[in-house]
Amino acid sequence: MKAFLSVLMLFMRSTLYRFLLIVFAMAAVESALFAFALRSSRGLFGLDTILIASRPQIVFAACFLLLCALMCLTGCEFGSKQGYTLSRLRVSHKTVFICQAISNAGLLILFWAAQVGVILAFCGIFTSRYPQPQAAMLVFYANDFLHSLFPLAETGHFVCDVILLVSLAVTSACFPVRMRRSERPVAFIVIALICILFFDRAKGAAGTNAALSIITMVISAFAANGVWKEPRDEEFS
Repeated sequence: MKAFLSVLMLFMRSTLYRFLLIVFAMAAVESALFAFALRSSRGLFGLDTILIASRPQIVFAACFLLLCALMCLTGCEFGSKQGYTLSRLRVSHKTVFICQAISNAGLLILFWAAQVGVILAFCGIFTSRYPQPQAAMLVFYANDFLHSLFPLAETGHFVCDVILLVSLAVTSACFPVRMRRSERPVAFIVIALICILFFDRAKGAAGTNAALSIITMVISAFAANGVWKEPRDEEFS
């Protein structure tokens, strides 16, 4: 257990500062775009229109790709100081895989929470200037991107988001394993593309949510099974 926690902390420390840089950049760019849209509206438009004009989904998608690169490349740095540390901890490849998947899941959850927090801050700024009852709740229902980000009472949408997050965490942890085998990390690329192309889903899209959930679970399960059945599971070296 001590070695497991040491590996987990190693992954978290190696990604923390770069992750914070991505989050701060996302918040700064979105804040600038929101401020410009709010100032240009001159109080003539509602919160939903201003958020649409500021296009937070584009900034979110760009920073999401940066986060994906961070998660994958961190796992591929085994030939450097990180690899030396792992070899000293004497842990198996499976332990490294599990720890990276957990670390990546944590990063994705924090990234999601940061984006929701930024949007809620925008809602607070708007309502402080132009009081509107339940403006934040209404905008999360009216805007497909925001509703997909925080589905509120739509359980199927929320479950699909959780499955996408877990699939990303698992397949990104598979990435370095595939690279060590000189194989293409197809599973992660497919899951990342699905998240980008189908994240903005309409309200009540139960069929789409079910299909995305099944597809991503199958892909991530096959990817994880390939790692778990890796022929050699000796200590990391």
